[in-house]
Amino acid sequence: MIFGYPAESSVDPGSTITLHVSTDAPGFRTAFFRQGATFEALGDLDLPTNDGVSVPFHRADQDWGVDGTDGGGDPVPGWPAYEFPLPADWSSGVYVAVFTELDEDGNELGAPDTSTADGRDSRALFVVRNPDPGTARILYKLPLFTWQAYNMTGDPQGSLYLDGGNHGVSLRRPGGGTGGVPTQTFSTPDFYDQSSPRETFAHWDADFIAWLERNDYAVDYCTDLDVHRGSDGLPGGYRLLLSVGHDEYWSPEMRDRVAGFVEGGGNVAFFSGNTCWWRVDFPDDGQPVFDRPITWWEEGQPENTLTGVSYRNAGGHWDGPRPQVVGYTVQHADHWVFDGVDVQDGDVIGDVYPDDPSDPAALVGYECDGALFDRAQLDDGPVTPSGEDGTPADFLVLGVADVTGWSDFDDGNHAATMGLFTRAGTTFTAATSDWSRVLNSDRHPAVERITRNVLDTLST
Repeated sequence: MIFGYPAESSVDPGSTITLHVSTDAPGFRTAFFRQGATFEALGDLDLPTNDGVSVPFHRADQDWGVDGTDGGGDPVPGWPAYEFPLPADWSSGVYVAVFTELDEDGNELGAPDTSTADGRDSRALFVVRNPDPGTARILYKLPLFTWQAYNMTGDPQGSLYLDGGNHGVSLRRPGGGTGGVPTQTFSTPDFYDQSSPRETFAHWDADFIAWLERNDYAVDYCTDLDVHRGSDGLPGGYRLLLSVGHDEYWSPEMRDRVAGFVEGGGNVAFFSGNTCWWRVDFPDDGQPVFDRPITWWEEGQPENTLTGVSYRNAGGHWDGPRPQVVGYTVQHADHWVFDGVDVQDGDVIGDVYPDDPSDPAALVGYECDGALFDRAQLDDGPVTPSGEDGTPADFLVLGVADVTGWSDFDDGNHAATMGLFTRAGTTFTAATSDWSRVLNSDRHPAVERITRNVLDTLST
């Protein structure tokens, strides 16, 4: 087996990427791929063959590039570092280093699957930033913190979910999006998409990025850590920040900078669910390790003030098919979000695929968010938020999905709400984690047109 991870999760083109790799094979070679409309090999970069070094796994709350200890407390050395110069003409994007193990004679010991970014080993994901923002109006933020919170590579205790949590997890270890094992690999496979486990790059983000690049949107990329550090370039000409899939873990610095971006006139689109649920904190010594002490709701700063919605009011279903497949019942069909969509108030989108109404699209879920409202409005309509949970008074509900019977919260109002509100900038939320799966299917024109309307309007 071979595992690796980048020393830094994002770099500039023309710089050097440092990859830490451990393998019990005599050697390995590295190839680079970029996730665009497809998972594309970047050709012959004249990369060297490297000698293999086998190093044990560290504890999850350590920087694996320096000397540490294993799960039993025994000392283990830092993982060896290998440097790779990157071409200066690489565009901003999501890149994956794919490792192939070699025998003593340099022959392959087994080729990894290079048709997808997904994999439990032999991969390391990183972002190439745009060092001179301004050519793209859209910035796509990858949910690195969420991936690492669910990452149990090398030790089930490495996940915040399998030992009660609250022990801290490191960003410098395998499994930051791919090349590792998330907790849900075995426990809760996705009934609607079994091609990759949840909590990986391939499951939600790769779909959305493939659709973006197939449709010629100019997009720059960054990670949670970039926004946390303040080197994301939000003031540098970007008009729209994207959050996609499952973007659950936010630091105070991230939240403040995104809120400041909107207050300064920038726009945000959350094509995601269970967004900004856990607060994460980093230690003062600058180590790349975070913990999750409390939810934003418990902190007294409900995420509704940022996104308009909360997981507390909708929830999700953890495995198997949805308890009931629901879509969004449309409100305010004359709003610009629905321009070009053949719907009227009361119509439902996203429950089934229009080309085969017997096939559930299951747009809402697997986790989704909502604004608090009086459930009597589901019969009388239209739904308007009460504002009691922090949702802004001007949050306009454009779609409602009743998810009564789904798991998680008994005290919420059990409804997902798609909508938006405006300060100096506009915040749109699709309020569901599975939007990108339906979008990239090329089978749901309404979902695609809504996405185009949001991107085109908020990025100009």
